[in-house]
Amino acid sequence: MNTFSWVSLAVCVGALSSCGVSNQTTYVDYQPLPYAYDQTQYYSQSYGSMQQYPGTMSDGSYDNYQSKSAVDVPDSYHVGAYRSPQRAKDSDRNWVVNQNPQGYTIEVADDQKPAAVAGKLYRMPKNNRMGEVRYQRNGSAYYKGLYGSYSSQEEAQKALDALPPDLKQGAGVKTWGSVQSHVGGE
Repeated sequence: MNTFSWVSLAVCVGALSSCGVSNQTTYVDYQPLPYAYDQTQYYSQSYGSMQQYPGTMSDGSYDNYQSKSAVDVPDSYHVGAYRSPQRAKDSDRNWVVNQNPQGYTIEVADDQKPAAVAGKLYRMPKNNRMGEVRYQRNGSAYYKGLYGSYSSQEEAQKALDALPPDLKQGAGVKTWGSVQSHVGGE
């Protein structure tokens, strides 16, 4: 071995030998308590006991706090190995298919390019449900951008009239039945 190899080996051995474990090392595993707000518990091997450290609450009643409400996890969250989140296109398709066929919606875009439809939907006000669905027309894939669900044509027309002028361009009121007839066959 040359001198450089010996020096490198000596540096590595010296660095690794300084990584020894002492008997005084304390292992701390932080975990949130199941029904507490801003409180953690940890287990300290060196002391062999479970300890709790409460956070702070303005009224000082922290130790008596317990949540009585159930946690509702949205479908968009990953909730385990056997139930992954629903894809956005599946969620949008289910929304469209499950609407009342006699109801109304606003079709804001209809294009062969999904990015063009998504771009227009992105600019829409966020106070109504919206979705993009794929359908076939003349053997080609097309995309519809839909905004809101309304029980009457007048209600849908009023919502369409309230949109900014650039978003109203090319938009129109459609029955859910007509939209579903295009989308339902795939």
